[in-house]
Amino acid sequence: MSFGMRMSTYYSLSLLITLSLIFSSNNNNGSCHAFIPSSTTSSVTRSSTTFEKEKGALYAREALATDGDWNAYLDEETTGLIYYFNTKNGESVWLPPTDTFPSIQLSPELKSKAKTLQKEYQKSKNEQEEEAAAEAAAVAAAAAVMEEDTTTKEESSFFGNLFRNRDEKKNDDELEQKKKEQETIVSSENTNNQRKGGLFSMFGGDKANEGAAMIETTTDDSSSISIDMSAYVLPHPAKVRWGGEDAVFCKGRTFGVFDGVSGAEKLDGIPLYSVTLAQEMKETIGQEAISLSEITKQLTDAAEFADNSATGASTAVVGSLADNGAFNVLNVGDSLCMVVRNDAVLTRTKDIVHYFDCPYQLSEDSPDRPRDGTKLSVRVQKGDTILMGSDGVFDNLDDTAVCKIVKEQGSQTRAAVLARKVVEASRRVSLDPTANTPYAVFAKKDGDPEYEDGVGGKVDDVSCIVVRCS
Repeated sequence: MSFGMRMSTYYSLSLLITLSLIFSSNNNNGSCHAFIPSSTTSSVTRSSTTFEKEKGALYAREALATDGDWNAYLDEETTGLIYYFNTKNGESVWLPPTDTFPSIQLSPELKSKAKTLQKEYQKSKNEQEEEAAAEAAAVAAAAAVMEEDTTTKEESSFFGNLFRNRDEKKNDDELEQKKKEQETIVSSENTNNQRKGGLFSMFGGDKANEGAAMIETTTDDSSSISIDMSAYVLPHPAKVRWGGEDAVFCKGRTFGVFDGVSGAEKLDGIPLYSVTLAQEMKETIGQEAISLSEITKQLTDAAEFADNSATGASTAVVGSLADNGAFNVLNVGDSLCMVVRNDAVLTRTKDIVHYFDCPYQLSEDSPDRPRDGTKLSVRVQKGDTILMGSDGVFDNLDDTAVCKIVKEQGSQTRAAVLARKVVEASRRVSLDPTANTPYAVFAKKDGDPEYEDGVGGKVDDVSCIVVRCS
């Protein structure tokens, strides 16, 4: 997988390239692409006059790398990005122009300069966007004066009013008593700190039962939702020795999955971005459920901490289930959370990607932030099952396959058992080159030669959290 930058298709070219440095890596270890500009904006052919002028200027400085007529340079004037220039015909592109083009590693001095330029360019674009947003807000405010009743648009407008009047009949004393009655029993915890050996492999004999995190919540209030929660993580077969790049956390009534980007540049001896996110969320989250806005803030704080202390990049999906059934989820990337009711999918989160195999992701160099994620709010009820997992699960198992596992295990099966069953099924399918999988379908459409037949699993780190509601 390759590490690059973020793009939104509706942005102009100048905005498209306000992103992080291009780090290219042909890694096939089952994670996702980091962002690179798409081919629709990758090529610009200059006039002969411009070409000759630029050619002379470029020859005055050393190329970062060369392959045939193509040279790689750092844009030291505006964007701080790497681009590729053809010294023969003047064509300039943002993607590596050949499969054999050498990977590029900037010197510390150039990398620092590039990051400064990127931040300055992004800042100028943000200021322009803020001005445009302010103008739009002024127009909207003027229009709102004409309305007798105005409402505040919430982050998740579709579900915004769903829980507006919840618990109106309960007074403060009843709520306080309810909190006192609630007990949380933590059987075992796991933030997937891979470097401490807390993970396990399905090939590891007795170790196959290690690393699961189970959190059970019980209450005497018959109107409340009690939960049985457990996480199960299985690293990529090639990453078993050090635990892989997926990380999870479960605490109280909040939980999350963080899928590390294998193609992202990483420095030895520094904690992984995904692991740091999981650890920070677990340390800062309380036992009670939190709202979507609180999830966004907590994840933003965790990402800012990871920006300064971790290496790599990660997607994120975090959910929180209140004891009255209000369930809120924030998703940044292509991990997934679904609610299964009566052996069928009731609802699921929506992926947010730049293009195929390149999800939104959090890292120091990425412009993607938690506020950019998709949101889901739904009311669950007793008997529902919540499944949250990395793409290692849902690239290999479609909704029908997941629901079949839930049905076969029955309503009395503990969350720990169900999570393990889902993970093991995902791994089996990932190793089958003839399996019908969601990933293979999209890979074929994208022209991936390894999936030209539209079948085959995708080997990856696999993480799954199961929450049984009763």
